Amino acid sequence: MRSEFEEVLSLQPRWSSQNTPEMKRRGQLIRSDIALRIKGELPSLNEQSARSDLAVEGRDGTGLKSMVPWVRIYSPTRSPTATRGWYLVYLFSGDGDRVYLSLNQGTTVWGNGEFRQRPPYELGARVKWARDVLDDLGVDDERVVHDIDLGTNSTELARGYELGNVVALEYRRGQLPSDGTLLADLKATVRWLGETYRRETVELAMPGEPAPDIADADLATRQVAGRARKAVGQGFKLDVRERVAIEQHAVRMVTEHLHRLGYEYVRDVGAIDSYDLYARNGSSHLRVEVKGTTSAGSEIILTRAEVELHRAEHPDNALGIVHSIELDREADPPTASGGTLVWQSPWLVDDGALRPMAYKYTAGL
Repeated sequence: MRSEFEEVLSLQPRWSSQNTPEMKRRGQLIRSDIALRIKGELPSLNEQSARSDLAVEGRDGTGLKSMVPWVRIYSPTRSPTATRGWYLVYLFSGDGDRVYLSLNQGTTVWGNGEFRQRPPYELGARVKWARDVLDDLGVDDERVVHDIDLGTNSTELARGYELGNVVALEYRRGQLPSDGTLLADLKATVRWLGETYRRETVELAMPGEPAPDIADADLATRQVAGRARKAVGQGFKLDVRERVAIEQHAVRMVTEHLHRLGYEYVRDVGAIDSYDLYARNGSSHLRVEVKGTTSAGSEIILTRAEVELHRAEHPDNALGIVHSIELDREADPPTASGGTLVWQSPWLVDDGALRPMAYKYTAGL
């Protein structure tokens, strides 16, 4: 690959947005020659990353030619496009001075029924998360760089790559190592990608991702509506036993809080009514909505029945959110502990804070 890399770098100073002869040659190298060389290593790369689905693609711009061509190694289920998910990518600087082998990330995320650009602070938080993953893996290569410079005066696309970089190996034009070293580096770094994918699958709280309960509700809604598209990390975040463990722990914490407030009688009615706890102290009674989550609790899921009930019962009602719950998924059955209770009573449902996730439409047939 060394000779192909050197040739791409030599063509970069002659970049044009048009399909000039130089850009045609660059496209051949990126989309075909280099990509095919890496595809030949996929059996070994899959083994090193503990995966079976890695793929390779090269891009140099559809229509107008991009200043920063790239070739990436990725899982189609974890990163269906270069704007989503994690991947390894060779990034060729616009000035032709260097090429990076970077563990990088897409800059968009699905939310509220559409894709949105991740802001820089969110990309930074995700970079920190991924670097912590690599620290746990014991990555110790003195050549690793944390900041990359694609030499393009920070075009929007290049800036996204620079902000999204977790760690990278830098190869300078005229000083590229042998093919053997390049392939050895690729096989070593693909382990970083494999571990990132693994941790992404098992961890419940990731920067820039919706809370597990929110993500699961969104997926369920889209499945019912026949709109469950192939997405990053598709599948439910929590299984039934994990959800039950979280819910029961939250109910226990709120029940204890009610007793401390002086309520002598507290009954769990979640299985039979549209709220979770009924509390009574003499003539005073309270209907309580309980929500438990492993996230920071900035968003919760409410059913229409829950909203209507609490509108009707106000001011004799309450909302108890137990956030930042710790879930032990290795236990059998899973166990939940910890968390912080946020209590609101009376609870007036704020219509401005409600957002529909789906509609039922009467078709009139």
